[in-house]
Amino acid sequence: MRTRTILAAAAFAVAIIVPAQASAAALRVVTPTQTVFGATDTQVGSARAYLDSKGQCHALKTNTALGQLAAAAGWTNTGFAAGYSAGLGAYVTKIGGVTAPSGGYWAMFVNGLWAAVGADSQVLKKTDRVLWIADSDYSPKNGPFVFDLVARDNGDGTVTFTGTKVGGPKATPAAGATLSVNSGVGATLDAKGKATLTLAAPWTAVINTFLTTYGSAVLRYST
Repeated sequence: MRTRTILAAAAFAVAIIVPAQASAAALRVVTPTQTVFGATDTQVGSARAYLDSKGQCHALKTNTALGQLAAAAGWTNTGFAAGYSAGLGAYVTKIGGVTAPSGGYWAMFVNGLWAAVGADSQVLKKTDRVLWIADSDYSPKNGPFVFDLVARDNGDGTVTFTGTKVGGPKATPAAGATLSVNSGVGATLDAKGKATLTLAAPWTAVINTFLTTYGSAVLRYST
């Protein structure tokens, strides 16, 4: 059994993991100081239309990332704002009441990779993980960065953890990061960002903040 990925924007943002059978993609929205949406690993469906900042309605394809945001806004009653340009299509300016940084934007990552298309063109699968990060500039090499932590039960009493640093031009292994399990030091992630430990449920695992990565990730699992 494989747990879903957790991404958190602050050390206090605790995420609880349970096996997910939902048919929708997972969504998280973070800033350097808070988790705006997705304090738990949350699967969200996708709306088929949205209102832009001028109140104009635009139809969307099935299962787009922008439709996912619209669905989350309706679900939580927090709202989001998106402008529309005939040349650019939709562009997100506010999520959960948080406006994109001055001089920056809301950056979208899908499965750890910077999205090459707009949110209204990004069609999601149910296994996808969508992360929106409030980025203070438009340079992907500068980050900001958050952690992506995945745990896989190997079925033999061991669990393999994989940590990934997300937010730059490409996802990279969280090599050298400290993985703490049940409030004790579990392991240092290897060059591939991995560590395998012998564990019995229940357990809580945390990958700690380091370098320019501003978020820690927490996984909890119990039978």
